[in-house]
Amino acid sequence: MSRAPATAMGLGGRAETMSGKGRIAIVGAGLMGTAIATLCAAQGYTVALHDQNKNGLDSYRERAKPIAGFLAATPEQRDEMLDRVELHPSLDASLRGASLVHEIIHEDLDAKRALFRTLDALCPEDVMLATNTSSYLLSEIGADLAGRRRIVGIHYVAPPHLIRAVEIISADFTDPAIVIRARQFLDSIDRVGIVCRECPGFLINRIQYALKAEVQKIVEENVASVEDIDAVVRLSIGPRLALWGPMMQEDLSTSKKTVLAVTEYLHSATGNPHFASTSVLRRLAETGQTGAAAGAGWYRWETSNDHLVRERDRQLGELLDWLKAHDRVAALGAKGPNEQVQARK
Repeated sequence: MSRAPATAMGLGGRAETMSGKGRIAIVGAGLMGTAIATLCAAQGYTVALHDQNKNGLDSYRERAKPIAGFLAATPEQRDEMLDRVELHPSLDASLRGASLVHEIIHEDLDAKRALFRTLDALCPEDVMLATNTSSYLLSEIGADLAGRRRIVGIHYVAPPHLIRAVEIISADFTDPAIVIRARQFLDSIDRVGIVCRECPGFLINRIQYALKAEVQKIVEENVASVEDIDAVVRLSIGPRLALWGPMMQEDLSTSKKTVLAVTEYLHSATGNPHFASTSVLRRLAETGQTGAAAGAGWYRWETSNDHLVRERDRQLGELLDWLKAHDRVAALGAKGPNEQVQARK
């Protein structure tokens, strides 16, 4: 489906057309920078790609070909897409005419601070400055800059040319108009902008690293193998999360009273503060807002339980059948667990 060009107002009040004729600059030609530059070019943007590492620029086209080939319908479209990415060894030259400058360098706080000081000095005040940081707060990167109101986080999830959800992170000093512009830009490249206030880990990493930390402890404690951990997520938790997310999934399948009981038991048995129940969960359980069957939980529900169960099971059944019929995990080439990981103490 084609999208109408999105328009946005710069901080100086200048109307911009965030369409296929726009120009953006990307600083950093690593794995993420390469993929994001190619994605933006696929959506019609002219991309000025800069990296201090000459090899990163020289190897861009070869590294981007598989991504462009996936996004393009024909080899000709692929080549046109790659041609829209200009390679700039000079930072100054890459910034000229860009309405958005997107920092996608390695995760080093001092390097990001230094780069944003330079960008703030070089870029006109109506240019949006975005960081793809996956961990640092915006206030750590640019709170002392004169142009800090135009700084926003635009954080992609790997692989960015496939995953449509992108975090939009704002600090207390970020101009609300910049958040709107960031969302409009993401809409123009067919991504879904998810807005959150800055906090450690933001939204995506705060959720996924809670899972990562727990499964690593399970391996460390020799509770289960890496293969069985992956299997239980792929075949139970994962499909439900993919369909509905954690909050709706809980409403559809588990009473808040059960969630509260399990949470409190895990907290008591493990001593892990991350399992401590929250006041909002206790309030929902105590007031009978236990989930979809009760008419309210994390969401309000206005459908019969009979319809709800049938529709829930239809959606999940279709996905599970598809996953069973299209199981391609073996094709990825994993050769069994790493003996060093599974070695017992």
